[in-house]
Amino acid sequence: MFKTLLTTAMLSILAYPAWAGPGHDHSEHDHSKPELVVTPISPSELKIGEENGVLLFIQDKHAKPVDVSQFEVVHTQPVHLLIIEPGLNDYHHEHPVQKTTGQYAFSFTPQTGCSYRAWVDVQLKGSHQHYIPVDLKGTEECNEPIEKTINLEASSQGYDFKLELEGDLKAGEAVFANMSITKDGQPVDFLEPVMGAFAHMVGFYEDYASIAHIHPMGKEPTEDTERGGPTLRFHIEPEQAGYLKLFAQVQINGKQVFAPFGLAVVE
Repeated sequence: MFKTLLTTAMLSILAYPAWAGPGHDHSEHDHSKPELVVTPISPSELKIGEENGVLLFIQDKHAKPVDVSQFEVVHTQPVHLLIIEPGLNDYHHEHPVQKTTGQYAFSFTPQTGCSYRAWVDVQLKGSHQHYIPVDLKGTEECNEPIEKTINLEASSQGYDFKLELEGDLKAGEAVFANMSITKDGQPVDFLEPVMGAFAHMVGFYEDYASIAHIHPMGKEPTEDTERGGPTLRFHIEPEQAGYLKLFAQVQINGKQVFAPFGLAVVE
């Protein structure tokens, strides 16, 4: 059984900035009236370590259900969900499937008992890309301070990731970054296409209210047989100062691999 969970989440464009490199400009947002309303429908509380089914009801500003055909397909999907808890450690990237008009179902397995926040990443046809925050209730109150660990190297599933910045990371200023991937000291040059790119990066600021989404520069893959790596180049322009948790996502041998970086953005 599903029942209404928490409150309706309305689009607040100015509070949820994004980054992008040339050819992937996600920074232009519509500053007019909110276009969408999202209501989460789910079990009353998420269950830790279990697969939780969640249903999202998406309406336009006239309270009319939004059909999936009204969304642009961006990076191979009409709807992306960027999900994390307040500690900024347990990140999930999901793609809900429409069940009936306006109702979108997905599932994920939270590794904490905290409440989670999902940013609904969508673009209505003829409009701009938006990020709509939706809260999903957990079983615990999680108010501990974020561990602001700074790291430009990370290991995940036997792969080693290294992020090199070509300048200081300053709010409102662009900087180039190169991410390299190795395994047992050998370069990984067999990255598979994932959602129309060889990598995705999603970042969450310490205020738990702002988000960043960037993709590699250069030509995107057009065939499933294409391979990328071992180094990918990104264009980063953070919107605000403070701690930023950044997750790189790649696909290797058919499996998703996530690598977390911790960055400090200065004024």
